[in-house]
Amino acid sequence: MKLLKEPLLHFLIAGAALFGAYAWMNRAPEDPNAGQTPSLQVGAGDIEWLAQNWTTQWRRQPTPEELRGLVTDYTDELLLAREARSLGLEDNDVIVRRRLAQKLTFLVEDTARRAEPSDTELQQFYAGHAQLFRSDARISFTQVYFSPQQRANAQSDATSTLQRLRDDGALSTAALGDRLLLEADFRDETEQSVSAAFGGAFARAVFSLEPGVWSGPIESGYGQHLVRVSTRQEGQLRPFADLREQVVEAWRSEEERTAKELYLAGLRKKYRLVVDDALKPLMVPIAAASSRQP
Repeated sequence: MKLLKEPLLHFLIAGAALFGAYAWMNRAPEDPNAGQTPSLQVGAGDIEWLAQNWTTQWRRQPTPEELRGLVTDYTDELLLAREARSLGLEDNDVIVRRRLAQKLTFLVEDTARRAEPSDTELQQFYAGHAQLFRSDARISFTQVYFSPQQRANAQSDATSTLQRLRDDGALSTAALGDRLLLEADFRDETEQSVSAAFGGAFARAVFSLEPGVWSGPIESGYGQHLVRVSTRQEGQLRPFADLREQVVEAWRSEEERTAKELYLAGLRKKYRLVVDDALKPLMVPIAAASSRQP
């Protein structure tokens, strides 16, 4: 009886009662799925998607046996992916991170691609991007080659020969210059074809020359050249009616690019990117985008 009168015992009983009440009031809600086996759902839409992908790739419907194989592979993939996530295997994984970014990019671009442009939109795009729909400029020219391997100063020899050609318009080029595996005369060439033969710098220089006069020396990967452009036909804007499908594809590509840029701009507003001071010079585009945010 004396023990029941001890203040310490009263304090312990009161503390236990308070602790019990607090635990009861703050107990976690019961999980309705507790004790149940985790589930993965496969629906008719998934099967239809598998069949459509197969048909797109192989240009025919899958047989029943092939469809069963597709479903088996798909469910195996679901099981492995779920277990990998439960084990945390996706953490700090470069491949998984890139695949997720790629998948979201595809989703954003696919959303833009679903839009169908009106004729008015296509006409406006066509007019605003005329450089995409012009035919290639074409050029015809004659070149005289001077080899740095066969001459002490190929550039000096080319310069002196240039003066002779300008002084005598009837002078034959057959005996001038050195042999080259490439032809001396080129007809109806595009800048791309000239670039493939002589290099990009040479092609750009030749396409800027005034027709009808000898010019140079112009350097290529082979050596020095004198060039006389005989004709040059500027690229022409091809008729919209002949290019409608190409305009549609170009319009869709532009829409996808714009959609992706807008989506990324939204993400940069949603997430605050923390970068070490030493790395900021490497992230100028992102920093610039962030500085424009309100």
